[in-house]
Amino acid sequence: MKKDFKILFVYPNEAFLNPPPIAIGVLNSLLIAEGFKTDIFDNTFYEPKDLTSDKAKEENLQVRPFNFAERGICTDKTDIQVDIRKKINSFKPDLIAFSVLEGTYPVSLDLLNAIKDYKVPVIFGGVFPTMAPEIVLRHPQVTFVCCGEGEKAIVELCKALAEGRDASRIDNLWAKDNGRVIKNAISKVVDLDDLPVPDYSIFDERRFYRPMAGHVYRTVPIETNRGCPFQCTFCNSPTTAKLYSQNNVKNFFRKKSIKKIYSELKTLIKKHNAEYVYFASDTFLSMSNKEFDEFIEMYSEFRLPFWIQTRTETVTLEKMERLKEVGCHRMSTGLEHGNEAFRKSILKKQFKNNDFIKAAGEIYEAGIPLTVNNIIGFPHENRDLVFDTIRLNRKIKFDSCNAYAFYPFMGTPLYDLCLREGFLNDVDTTKGCLTKGSRLNMPGLSNEEIRGLMRTFVLYVKLPLEMWPEIKIAEKFDEEGNAKFRELREIYLKKFLQKV
Repeated sequence: MKKDFKILFVYPNEAFLNPPPIAIGVLNSLLIAEGFKTDIFDNTFYEPKDLTSDKAKEENLQVRPFNFAERGICTDKTDIQVDIRKKINSFKPDLIAFSVLEGTYPVSLDLLNAIKDYKVPVIFGGVFPTMAPEIVLRHPQVTFVCCGEGEKAIVELCKALAEGRDASRIDNLWAKDNGRVIKNAISKVVDLDDLPVPDYSIFDERRFYRPMAGHVYRTVPIETNRGCPFQCTFCNSPTTAKLYSQNNVKNFFRKKSIKKIYSELKTLIKKHNAEYVYFASDTFLSMSNKEFDEFIEMYSEFRLPFWIQTRTETVTLEKMERLKEVGCHRMSTGLEHGNEAFRKSILKKQFKNNDFIKAAGEIYEAGIPLTVNNIIGFPHENRDLVFDTIRLNRKIKFDSCNAYAFYPFMGTPLYDLCLREGFLNDVDTTKGCLTKGSRLNMPGLSNEEIRGLMRTFVLYVKLPLEMWPEIKIAEKFDEEGNAKFRELREIYLKKFLQKV
């Protein structure tokens, strides 16, 4: 076995998007336990070419203004391609492991191009490689693709490479072998309670700072469950569960025990001097009443402010009051669309509008600031349907709301629908869903109109109806429209987005 086998993680992140990814923390912990050496190249703090996601949301009045400089955080001014080559020259990895989302795939290609002269095997893992392994493995520099969970696969891969064994027959991996592509089976899912506490020691200290309600907190992420029990057609989670089911692997949606969550909280809060906890879960409250009671009792020991995301179907006033009591600082939930029939038929979200309004009211009554997530530019949507979403938001009690442009993620039912309807060119793989607008070409709603509605969405929701003609002017990205948006933006900031 090769001594000091080294793995270099590469994380092509969106600029300034924090906190550190749990998946790499877990993989890092597993590899260190096996005696391997690890390091990371992370592009999070390089000077962005465009608005960051968080700053785009701030510009569009979806979050309170914040400033990373308050915590001494600044950008890196050096050349990213020069720096990744320096990292490889100094660390001398035996394997380079990319963790990739669909939105960061173009950045990963730029980084691959920068290191094309290095003869080191490369593995890609993450949501996008799982959904589109053929596309990723087509790249000449990519040797392996991980489809699904990587905890078992990466350890087995590193052992095989370190011992000089054939690494092409490992479950959850697709591999190149003398011009062939070997597609291995999907293995059983891991028991989340068996995973080690994530090890974030390879990350820059700046990675722990995240803006919340205008303040920047030192934050640790905690995984409470994996997957999602719901079937939204725009989301990768149901598709991943289906992938496992097709390979005779059940129970993709899993939960950690409260005891395990407590152990991770205890370790990570102390180790990283945390001020805030970010519970990474699509549906945090997908737990039994017994589990909820255990969580409240457990977390009462910490009482750090925390953020969660959940479905309104899981909300009750009693639960909200108890969450508030132990430190729930903010909550997000997905409305997505305000037309009940459209939401049910296209998105497969079954709740009623009145039930959403009621649940949001209970969150408000408990004193937890709520963010309502909306999406515009769905296939077959038009301006009237967008305004159904705006009008429903006007009836909801919340602290903030947002409007993202719909993004057709590969592998999802809505991606397939967009291809069938001719709304999408499948060669055009990725564009930013927040700062770049829509990828779709639809007769009923243009990209320019979607971009204008994104930036004025919260104005339509919160300002008086008599101001709607002025807001429509602000949808246009011309001199008059930009001036009107700046004027209305100042009104909104003073009235609705003061620092908490």
